[in-house]
Amino acid sequence: MLDVSGPIFYKHQLWGLQRQNSFFDLPEDALIELDRISLSRTFAPGERLFVEGEPIHELMIVSEGAAALTFSTPLGAVMMLGLSERGEVLGLSSALSGHGHEMAADALETTRVSAIRLSDFLGFLERFPSAAINAGTQLSHKVNRAYDKIRMIGPGLSVAQRLAGWLLRMQGNQSQQGGPITIALTHERIAQLLGISRESVTRSLSDLRRRGALEIRGIQYYIRDAEYLRSLISQTESTRTLRKAT
Repeated sequence: MLDVSGPIFYKHQLWGLQRQNSFFDLPEDALIELDRISLSRTFAPGERLFVEGEPIHELMIVSEGAAALTFSTPLGAVMMLGLSERGEVLGLSSALSGHGHEMAADALETTRVSAIRLSDFLGFLERFPSAAINAGTQLSHKVNRAYDKIRMIGPGLSVAQRLAGWLLRMQGNQSQQGGPITIALTHERIAQLLGISRESVTRSLSDLRRRGALEIRGIQYYIRDAEYLRSLISQTESTRTLRKAT
């Protein structure tokens, strides 16, 4: 449960997210109320924000840092949906459905969130209809992210093809052509994200480095031969086209 006796409220801590996320496109009185019912919490790297399947007592809005969002398969394997985004409301779909947490969240770095009691959040949505509409928009974004995940690990894709597609997507999201991509993920986390083994990730990254397609300096990844990565993906597309033709 949320402990309101210790930390103090941080006035207007969410206002900086107004232009970062559509959920915070709200009138001033709504932002003031949202800030009033929010409590700042900080998680150290590796600390768990919440556990998959547990009842939801509070929602968390990510204001700084990032968390890995994971879920378990029926066979017990851990899959990674992706990373939390700045301004994302974690636990939103569970809060609206009345179910337990659909995934677990672990801080990848020092991560600061604004925690809101479930009852306070639901009351906030009732009081401010624009917030309820924005919550629906954010849920739609989460669904689209899940679709991207399905496409990324689709059947018939090799390890190299999954990795190539992910690296190109990361480059498109983060940097200009030739610029570095910051990937603060272990090989184990990348494997969970792509639905492959850690050993496969390590081998494929080593192969890309040997071919000169990728350079890695700590958490900075440099794509040196994007055409080669695209050629790996096009091989899949060509194979699918051939199968349809036959």
